[in-house]
Amino acid sequence: MRRLLCSCIALTTLACSPTDAGKAAPAKPADAAPAKPADAPAAPVNPHAPAPPVNPHADPHAAPADPHAAPTVRAPVNPQPVTPAGTVRGETVEGLGFSVPTEWTRRPASNEMRLAEFTLPGPGGEVTLIVSRFKGGGGDAASNVNRWKTQFVTADGAPQTDAKVQTALRPPLTITRVDIAGTNVAPVMPGAPKAYNEPNSRLLGVIVEGAGDPYFFKAVGAVDTLAVWEPAFTAFADSIAPAAG
Repeated sequence: MRRLLCSCIALTTLACSPTDAGKAAPAKPADAAPAKPADAPAAPVNPHAPAPPVNPHADPHAAPADPHAAPTVRAPVNPQPVTPAGTVRGETVEGLGFSVPTEWTRRPASNEMRLAEFTLPGPGGEVTLIVSRFKGGGGDAASNVNRWKTQFVTADGAPQTDAKVQTALRPPLTITRVDIAGTNVAPVMPGAPKAYNEPNSRLLGVIVEGAGDPYFFKAVGAVDTLAVWEPAFTAFADSIAPAAG
């Protein structure tokens, strides 16, 4: 009887023991790291926002300006002696007719802001005569002459205030001829700090008003080349008239 009682007690003790004794409790899963917030979306572009103002005389092919770069001096392009033959040919540009020396080579406009370009050869290197016209104007003759003067300084670095300006009335046109000499310090890119620094430069220009938006003819380059063409440039300006037909 006593042996039976001990067996019952042993069985009861085993039944009450935990089956997982000695085993570690499962670890709780670590809390997940908070998700990294997404980058803020870019500000939406307003398709109706007005475009930034464009300088009508800007050159979109000019290199970006470096404010720390030295002033730019361009090497002469194909300098050669030239003796004008005195012969001319007729040209037409967007409703305007005129005569140019046969030595002036016409090229397609290098960008959409130009109507045409003419290459003038000479001993100081080639000079490009740029022909432009801007929708909405581009300023009157007086304001453009003043702006062109700011692109030159004298030999001692003083602002160039001297310009030869002659105006001729040939109804319906008003023709303004401009002649400025000195050191060319025009910005390489409009509004940029980097500029040219080209002594012995000259500007020959013509502004034509009276036939809608003004026309601008502008040649800037070496004095030696433009001196060769000074008489021919005057004759060219005198020949400008509305194109026939």
